[in-house]
Amino acid sequence: MDGYAGKILYVDLSSGQIETKPLDPEFARKYIGGLGFGTRIFLDLIHDKPDFEALSGDNPFVVMTGPLTGMKMNAVARWTVGAKSPLTGFWGDANVGGFFGATLKFAGYDGIAITGNSAKPVYIYINDDQVELRDATKYWGQDTYIVNDNMIKDLKDESGKSGQVLTIGPAGEKMVRFASLVNNKGHVAGRTGLGAVWGAKKLKAIYATGSGKLSVAQPENLKALRRELKQLYQESIGISAISASGTAAHMDVGVLLGDIPIKNWQMTDWELIDELGPATIEKKIFAGNKTCFGCGVACKKEAEVKDGPFKMKKGPGPEYETIATFGTMCLNSSIESVAKANEICNRFGMDTISCGSTIAFAIDCFENGLINEKDTDGLSLTWGNSKAIVAMAEKIGKKEGFGAILAEGSAIAAKHIDEDKASKFLTTVKGLEAPMHDPRNAHGFGLAYGVSPRGACHEASLTFEIEGGSMFIPEIPDLAEDLPEGSEGRAKLNIACQDYGMFFSNSAIFCNLGGSPLNATHAINMVNYVTGFDYTISEVLKIGRQLWYLKRGLSNLFGARAVDDKLPERLMTPMKDGPTQGSVPDMDLMLNEFYKMRGFNKNGVPRKDILEKLNLNKLAGLLFP
Repeated sequence: MDGYAGKILYVDLSSGQIETKPLDPEFARKYIGGLGFGTRIFLDLIHDKPDFEALSGDNPFVVMTGPLTGMKMNAVARWTVGAKSPLTGFWGDANVGGFFGATLKFAGYDGIAITGNSAKPVYIYINDDQVELRDATKYWGQDTYIVNDNMIKDLKDESGKSGQVLTIGPAGEKMVRFASLVNNKGHVAGRTGLGAVWGAKKLKAIYATGSGKLSVAQPENLKALRRELKQLYQESIGISAISASGTAAHMDVGVLLGDIPIKNWQMTDWELIDELGPATIEKKIFAGNKTCFGCGVACKKEAEVKDGPFKMKKGPGPEYETIATFGTMCLNSSIESVAKANEICNRFGMDTISCGSTIAFAIDCFENGLINEKDTDGLSLTWGNSKAIVAMAEKIGKKEGFGAILAEGSAIAAKHIDEDKASKFLTTVKGLEAPMHDPRNAHGFGLAYGVSPRGACHEASLTFEIEGGSMFIPEIPDLAEDLPEGSEGRAKLNIACQDYGMFFSNSAIFCNLGGSPLNATHAINMVNYVTGFDYTISEVLKIGRQLWYLKRGLSNLFGARAVDDKLPERLMTPMKDGPTQGSVPDMDLMLNEFYKMRGFNKNGVPRKDILEKLNLNKLAGLLFP
């Protein structure tokens, strides 16, 4: 099969059984790849027993690549993971770049479906047709950096070359509810706590190496398209910015728009914000450029802190979201401490958005007298206390003292502290801490956060890119329309962003950053030239719509209802000054329009007839028995 490796691995950790199944070409065309494959395979696996706890052996885990993963082109190195989320209790997924996805395809597999729990620590060894479950006791307890280096060193001679490691750290082993999966130290599947699922399964890592190659259906057409895109990328201001400064480039732009949350979403401007910007990063911690497989954008940046309390060796640097959560959210102007907190999260295997936001929430609780130093193990959790912030991140990774409470995520931690009072400081939707983009700046973000199947997320669809102006899709009218400021038209915009986004960044799996110069014709042609399929715009929108309802339906199956689509009080409090002064999204207006257009009932569940029209009969049967 052109573009695809042609096989899916099924690994049962309970029995130790490993099975390889051929990828059905009709299935591939219908679901494309990534979360298209993942959500459908997940539904098939849970159909007979849909009621289970996220940390039980009944929770399947899916690792899926896309048809472009493994191609040497900009913005296509990404792949996806999915399972029921231990943090939210709803459907959870994460999208990640790096090198593991490409290597998995070179080994001959488009994805892996993992079921059951192991009685002891294990890892999955993949070397082309050789797939084994092996004892991981020697790696258990090691952080992700050490596991990565040790496993490659231990297995290089046997596998014939250095492999790629996807692993959890101590946070995943201890089932921190926002634990992540880490490839090559800095490529992180961070959101929704899926590292904790591996911890419960006693699955430490997957080691993969492969010698296969991927075929292309129309190489000459693809070659011509790549020549065209080379010029497009050279002329892109957005690509130039992230190539130069990485995602931290948004620090300079976002503050002008009121997009950067400051002091746990209480401010939109701060006199010390430049201490966290690209110029300061370049001066104080920048240590080199990195990239993902086959991508020339090179937006990944390395960092090093040579001395002081936050000393760290050269390694993956903090992304924009991390700079905001551990920096502006905590009124912490020390970029060195942010780099150190990022390293701690990467080594322990934790989502920096949830970790930093949870610490900012805890600071709010501390400053408002709900907790004190006796509760926080002697740490003075005050705004800007960089040493305490870094120390608490490590306590969370170890589930030590007060860190064990915060390791549950801010929504559960609020119940431990004082549910009525602490909940006022939460920034979660469906239990997932919001990303660092303010819906008071762009109201469509608010609706996107509310209705996202996995909880508050700016990358679950393309709303952030389209409404924020970094992408332009002229072939789809709803994605090229000039909308008035405010909340009008955002329901229609979100739906178009979801339908196209499920194709673009969830199934074909383009990188939303590196793929920002691409219009729909570029993206669809790229998939067609690689696979030999003949997708049209209308067809990929239809597929994307079906897959979005499938994702939403899985969260509904796990209990998500209309009440879970609301934004928290903190995000709905108007600012008294700054770029977003007085502005809050009209969630009632947008949700009412969205529910009507999507065919939801009053409980926020898609109607049975809507699901059946989309050929989601199996899902409809579970939601409406």
